[in-house]
Amino acid sequence: MKCETQFEALIQKVVDGEANETEQKKLDNHLKTCAACKQHMHELKKVIAFVQSSSHIEAPAGFTEGVMSKLPERKKMSKWKQWSRKHPLLVSAAVFFILMFASISSLWNAGDEQVVVSGSGKVQINHDTGQIIIPAGEVIEGDLVVRNGVLQIDGEVQGNVLLVNSDAYFASAGHVSGEIHELNQALEWVWYHIKGFFKDVLSFNGHNRSDE
Repeated sequence: MKCETQFEALIQKVVDGEANETEQKKLDNHLKTCAACKQHMHELKKVIAFVQSSSHIEAPAGFTEGVMSKLPERKKMSKWKQWSRKHPLLVSAAVFFILMFASISSLWNAGDEQVVVSGSGKVQINHDTGQIIIPAGEVIEGDLVVRNGVLQIDGEVQGNVLLVNSDAYFASAGHVSGEIHELNQALEWVWYHIKGFFKDVLSFNGHNRSDE
């Protein structure tokens, strides 16, 4: 009702004990003629009385312990999960190396016993004997990869030579301007590619810094 809205703030002040004597008399006179405000005041007093009467009520002894005991037990987190949550970067690095190791190892195992040569230039390959010959006067520009063969260098390789389960022989005129790597085990193959990966990463970062 309209009068209830008008006197609502005054009723609240009286209930909270903040009204002065004049305000108290004003509300008392209004309650004599307004049934709605009188009912509202009565309900507020009932609520206050109930709250005050129940303030001393306490839970029975052992109530809290009983409730807690009925709750489902919290599963303990394993030490591995705790450690992984504290060191997410180390976990990511470990997963990366595992995946890289598995990927590179699969490449090693997929090579079987076939003679494979990767590189640019004219190379003579005898698949029956496994012999790979770089003829005299021939220049291989870039790196050369030989797998499951015997490399005979009579010409020149302007780059690195990677021998995977292979051997190399040089003629007097044969020349390799880069490095020669021999890999005869899967672990060596993996380690070679990991070193190459980080070498490329560091080289890439170095170029970026120089550009800045």
